Amino acid sequence: MSDLGLLRFSINITNDYQRDELCKKIGKLETSRQKPILVKITDVKEKRSNAINRLAHMWYRNCANQGGEYTEEQVKCISKLKWGVPIMRQHEKFNTTWMKLTAGFPTYEEQVELMQYLPVTSLMTNAEMSSYLTHFKNLMGQHYDLVDPKLEGIEL
Repeated sequence: MSDLGLLRFSINITNDYQRDELCKKIGKLETSRQKPILVKITDVKEKRSNAINRLAHMWYRNCANQGGEYTEEQVKCISKLKWGVPIMRQHEKFNTTWMKLTAGFPTYEEQVELMQYLPVTSLMTNAEMSSYLTHFKNLMGQHYDLVDPKLEGIEL
């Protein structure tokens, strides 16, 4: 059987593009009586924030698997620092907290490590998270093959 890749995960189909792409992928799978494939189709309503979060984690995984130099968690931490913190520093409370925390963590490496424990993206609105992911895609998409947001029903 062919490698299922992202087909191993639940896929929400919310538009014709997603349906057509899924059909193409399913059409390429090798099947046999000895190695069947289970396909389960259900109705589901997912919050946009859940879809955005799932996409972010897929992208972290894409970069970690393709690059090999960082783990998924490290990609997440670096991204939170590079794109998430500047977005969240526009909020006075976050910015004040950030300034206090970074006074004790002067190096870039220490700030990346801090990202493991500091909520950043989980504090964002959907619009802020879309901005974060757009920044991520614009840079990281030049170096890595990232899952197409349209496949997740997301327009950034």
